[in-house]
Amino acid sequence: MSAAPKSVAIIGANLAGGWAADTLRQKGFEGEIILIGEEPDPPYERPPLSKDLLLHPDEMPKTLFLHDLDYYAQQRIELRLGVRASRIDLRGKRVELADGGHVNADRIMLCTGGAARSLPVPGADLPQVHCLRSLADSRAIAAGLAPGKSVVVVGGGVIGLEVAASAARKGCAVSVLEAAPALMSRVVTPEIGQFLLQCHRAEGVDIRPGEGIAAILGESGVQAVDTGSGARIDADIVVLGVGIDPADDLARQAGIATDNGIIVDAHCRTSVAEVYAAGDVANQPNPYLGGRVRLENVQNAQNQGAAAAEAILGSTTAFEELPYFWTDQFDLNVQAAGDTRHAEQAITRGALESHAFSVFYLTQGKVQGVLTVNQPKDMAHGRRMIMRHLCPDPAALADPDSDLRQIVKAAS
Repeated sequence: MSAAPKSVAIIGANLAGGWAADTLRQKGFEGEIILIGEEPDPPYERPPLSKDLLLHPDEMPKTLFLHDLDYYAQQRIELRLGVRASRIDLRGKRVELADGGHVNADRIMLCTGGAARSLPVPGADLPQVHCLRSLADSRAIAAGLAPGKSVVVVGGGVIGLEVAASAARKGCAVSVLEAAPALMSRVVTPEIGQFLLQCHRAEGVDIRPGEGIAAILGESGVQAVDTGSGARIDADIVVLGVGIDPADDLARQAGIATDNGIIVDAHCRTSVAEVYAAGDVANQPNPYLGGRVRLENVQNAQNQGAAAAEAILGSTTAFEELPYFWTDQFDLNVQAAGDTRHAEQAITRGALESHAFSVFYLTQGKVQGVLTVNQPKDMAHGRRMIMRHLCPDPAALADPDSDLRQIVKAAS
């Protein structure tokens, strides 16, 4: 067994990295903690980037940053911000930095996240074309949102639809191009995608499913977008929300196993001893989804970062997180847990038209996923059903007047 670590280097001063550093200290680790990040800011949460910060760019949310700088000094967490980790020297147990410096460490944790995808289309390098991944990205997009401006969002996933909703609320004329036939198809069923489409259209957003982008037009700035079907849409700004690629270059260069991210076991360990990974970049086993998955959400980044820290300190508890995400779009709070796309049966509780309903997803009578719209209490009960592997009465689930607490109790 390896000796207890005296120093830990965390590459990625983001949510996963921040929670990892915090957990190390809170669990009694007295050694060195070095948190390395490319951005100039300390760890922060990303959800406000596509919502609050776009709507109110001059009002920094109080909960944006995990902690202020004084906290890190008090906790003896060394911040190396605004610098990129360029290489991991496994034999020398050190992280080399792009500025010529290096960090020695007994354990290394990779919380490198992902890089927003661009698109190989003409005009993608124009200055008014943005991706949304960082605080700087959010500020740049917000600067282009004003009443009467034309915004084209490429991608009808969570980020794309959140940006579209924020831009529409700012008074912009918004169009969304989604190459797939349905919205948010990676995380919800076509029925829910259609519901979201109708909601956005009701708010004046021009949603075009099954439509890609061929080119972004303009000389010194964006003027229009040519779609894959030959249509042309006027545009002052284009936002690309077409997903992220896992930032696993450092791992691959060091000989650490990767496949759609960095492969980790149930204890966040990579294929190389004394190197761990967590967050968006980690390809992890998940018992609720029946295989390996790379999760890109706040809850996973936060909790897996903490779990990786505990594993470094000797914890033998497996990280088996119930997948969960949420999104706010206009007046909709959408939450989903478990597997909502591969069930044998979907039971809807309430009417979609009410904008307050829940859908329970069952396979062989067992709840494997739940999605709620403006029904957060239903989500709490649904999570219990999934985690307890319950087989509730379908008729009772479908009745919005029934008591979910009693349904859980009866099925337990």
